[in-house]
Amino acid sequence: MARGPTVFIMRYRTLGSALGFVAVGLFAAHSAAQPAPSASAKAPPAPTAKAPPPATAAPATAAPATTAAPAASGAPAAGSAAPQAAPTAQPTKPLAESLTGVAKAEYEGAKILYVDKDYASAIAKFQRAYELSSDPRLLFNIAVCQKNLRKYSKMLATIRRYLEDGAAILTADDKAQAQEIVKTVEAFVSELKLTVDEADAEVYIDDEKLGITPLASQAFLDVGVRKITVKKKGFKDFVSTKQVPGGGPIALDVRLEKEVHRGKLLVTAGVNDVIYIDGKVYGRGKWEGSLPSGGHTLKVSAPGMQNYQSEVVIQDNQTRRVDVTLNTQATDSTTTILWIAGGAAVLAGAAVSGALLFQPPKNPPVEGNFGSGTVQLNYGKFGFGFGGAK
Repeated sequence: MARGPTVFIMRYRTLGSALGFVAVGLFAAHSAAQPAPSASAKAPPAPTAKAPPPATAAPATAAPATTAAPAASGAPAAGSAAPQAAPTAQPTKPLAESLTGVAKAEYEGAKILYVDKDYASAIAKFQRAYELSSDPRLLFNIAVCQKNLRKYSKMLATIRRYLEDGAAILTADDKAQAQEIVKTVEAFVSELKLTVDEADAEVYIDDEKLGITPLASQAFLDVGVRKITVKKKGFKDFVSTKQVPGGGPIALDVRLEKEVHRGKLLVTAGVNDVIYIDGKVYGRGKWEGSLPSGGHTLKVSAPGMQNYQSEVVIQDNQTRRVDVTLNTQATDSTTTILWIAGGAAVLAGAAVSGALLFQPPKNPPVEGNFGSGTVQLNYGKFGFGFGGAK
């Protein structure tokens, strides 16, 4: 691969060190292929001349020649026309030249961030440039940044995508180099073989969202201690910490537990008092237990006592205490006595009024001259009045 100010190369150094890739140059711009000699170039004078050695690293973006040069069969015959040169391969421009508009601006910004060692921000810029241009060479740059962040699992996925998306323009040497990187990185990751009994659960690795179950693709964990979290609404969070050795798979079987919001209720009452909760008998005298959070109807009753009833609210992981003392209920005999006593008092009042009303007058009637009859004058309780004509 050609070297230049816009070239960024990753190479494996050793497996014993922390992934010894070396970044050469500024960025993985993959410089353009060197064009083949033009038609005007002088052909080799004799077929026995030694051919030049092959390039040690072919550029990743070089486009393959449209036709291969024919093999030499010997020196051309005297007087024959000179053989035509092979068609010139169309070189792929460097990223700095092939990108345009916003994609180029994002790429240039990413280079500045990379030099400043702000690899996370550089990834965002390279990713945006890739979304706008679909140039797979930008994936190589992203992989380099991920390596510097020690995000080997993400780097592995990016290099594999680089091989897939760049299959049409990568040379054999580019592909071989990328495949060697894949083999090296695989020693620093472990495949996560995750099974979850609930679909649509969110999976997080070190609090970073990985995907939704069932996972659509392979998942990998970086070496070291990793926290695996599985979440779903209505279920308790599953959290597991794993030591990842790298180089081999890690299996994890997750069974999510349904989340039930509950609290405690403690009711104390008389020894013989019956305790009802939501219409069902729960105990006598005293009861303590767990109930779903929310409102509940509490009732306490006993023979000869007034019932107690109220609404109690249970809160999550809280204990609600209710002390109940029932009041004595009025008996039927007492009620009858009071009714009879009240009735007797009414009757006594009526008798007194009647006696006053119908007792004979204290003064004798006075004869008057109101016609042929006589008029009786009554001096009763209610004052002077006419008793009526006779």
